[in-house]
Amino acid sequence: MNKNQLQQGDVLLKKINQLPDGVIEKARDNGSIVLAYGEVTGHAHRIVDIDAMFYEKDGKSYLKNSKSVILGHEEHHQIIIEPGIWEIGQIQEKDWLSGMVRKVID
Repeated sequence: MNKNQLQQGDVLLKKINQLPDGVIEKARDNGSIVLAYGEVTGHAHRIVDIDAMFYEKDGKSYLKNSKSVILGHEEHHQIIIEPGIWEIGQIQEKDWLSGMVRKVID
């Protein structure tokens, strides 16, 4: 198991060494950090812990947490995110016949 990479549904978290220069803190949604909203159901990949911080720069999102936090979702098992700095991404899939790459929809 790779502790430097986590996945919950279509959300991928990759551990990085430091935040990029010039990140801007992102607003919370009713007190929660929402890593991604479900395109079909409206459910959310959500962290309710107040010790975590959420940032963005150039269309990329980053999570910084000084202690373990829980990532929840209505349709997936909760996962524990260990302390660190995480780049947030979305799983992609490739259609090998057409050669097209597209985001996975959760």
